Amino acid sequence: MCQKLKLFLLRLILLCVVILTSSGFDGKISKKLILPIDSTRSAQLACYYKDIKINSDVTELKLPEKYNKETNSFNQQEVKIPVKGENFLSPYVSGNVHYYELGYFAYEKNTYKLIIYNKVGEADTLLLNVQINSYDAKGDLVDALLLSSFFGYEDIVRFSDFVIQPDYTINIDNYVIYRYEENEYGISDKLIKNPIPQVYLKEKYQIENGRFKLIFRSETSRGEMSQGGNKIKN
Repeated sequence: MCQKLKLFLLRLILLCVVILTSSGFDGKISKKLILPIDSTRSAQLACYYKDIKINSDVTELKLPEKYNKETNSFNQQEVKIPVKGENFLSPYVSGNVHYYELGYFAYEKNTYKLIIYNKVGEADTLLLNVQINSYDAKGDLVDALLLSSFFGYEDIVRFSDFVIQPDYTINIDNYVIYRYEENEYGISDKLIKNPIPQVYLKEKYQIENGRFKLIFRSETSRGEMSQGGNKIKN
């Protein structure tokens, strides 16, 4: 793996660390969050993230043992409701997955919890997901949205940046890093010397009555540089 890509992956590691620590998430008591929550803030907190696996084919970020000891299992209700967002056609979590609660905030009559967890995806690839769940006054789950999913396998690395705004909108930029160029037949066969992240999907959600409503979506395929987007009608 080239040095530039390694440095960029370090930035992603720091991003995850910031999510865990920037608002006091390293304590045992669930922390009340203050908006905006911006995953792109940087800090020198690499010592908090140690379980990192990087080789030529796989890049994995694991929730540190310190936080694994304080995780909770998804309950029966939480595993039955599909998670919205860029979930790579895997919108459900299994009951044997454990999550760490990063914090919460309240809006109108609902409570919103930010959680982080590891999940095994396709080809047994380990994912590190950041998710927001909404609960009603009775504590029942209303909706769930995937904010970020980090994984790296063979020819690509995927991750997301997100911001939860004070106006209760959520912006999510989904990135991909291609490690190989495609030839004229669409086959990835030439190693890219200095791969850079590219935004392939931009989404915006509005929080309304405990639900995450998609109000904007703009997707760019590989090889296209389109700036256009599709606004979702109400």
